[in-house]
Amino acid sequence: MESDEVVEKSNLLQKYPDFIDLEILDLGEFEGLRLSIGNDLAFFDVVTTYIDSAEELIELIKSTFADQDANKFGLASHSLKSISTSIGAVRLSQISRHLEKASKTEKITVSLEILNLLSDEYTKVITAIKTSVIGFMPE
Repeated sequence: MESDEVVEKSNLLQKYPDFIDLEILDLGEFEGLRLSIGNDLAFFDVVTTYIDSAEELIELIKSTFADQDANKFGLASHSLKSISTSIGAVRLSQISRHLEKASKTEKITVSLEILNLLSDEYTKVITAIKTSVIGFMPE
């Protein structure tokens, strides 16, 4: 990735101050989910399902944005918000909530820029999940 691109992504978050102070991944929530499941293999299945589902939902959000299908955009944003909340992806959940609210009119009232922020945040969540999961593995 070019250094200009990194700076541009960093500046993108600055344009949305409501999201800056939010955690990428609430480790307490993430660990709590693991403990509530009680089986690391089942937990890893849940995490894998989250990763796959979130990626599909982000693609759906982007395509419904391009089509200006506010109903499907809102449903996909709502789903991403819910599954992100359940795994502890706080900032991604709040960005999705913002998108869901923007779908309440006939025309989607967000810019393409926030979709870039959504994708960037998803990448950060995946990195945080991988780092956390490595910490759970027995030596």
